[in-house]
Amino acid sequence: MQTYTTQMDAARKGIFTPEMAKVAEKEHLEPKKLMALMAEGKVIIPCNKVHTCIEPNGLGSMLKTKINVNLGTSRDLTDLNMELEKVNHAVEMGAEAIMDLSSFGDTQKFRRKLTHECPAMIGTVPIYDAVVYYTRRSAKSLRASGLTLCACMRRTA
Repeated sequence: MQTYTTQMDAARKGIFTPEMAKVAEKEHLEPKKLMALMAEGKVIIPCNKVHTCIEPNGLGSMLKTKINVNLGTSRDLTDLNMELEKVNHAVEMGAEAIMDLSSFGDTQKFRRKLTHECPAMIGTVPIYDAVVYYTRRSAKSLRASGLTLCACMRRTA
């Protein structure tokens, strides 16, 4: 049974996870050094349990710089398959992180596909989703409140 919530939590409890082992090997760091940096909050390994196919990578002090690619759907381009093709090409070319800047269409569907098919770290901009949702509700003449906006942002966290 897993007794930690995050990789940092595991490091602080002295638990060396398989994700930490992979990062220590990639970064040529002693496991104890990596755990100490994580426990101090100087390194993170963003391995969300919902992201089922992630390749663990570390970010922070004393680690290599990572390659990030920004992409996402927009009013002009809503083809999810085309965006996923871009993601796959980016990963094939060495991207370790994908920043999803989607601002139109079914952004949740796209993110679900990313977390099930993309091994890279994934970042999002929750306010974009909130604006998309707010715009949809406004278009239907419904009133969106601040609580609705917060609920949208929590959903993407």
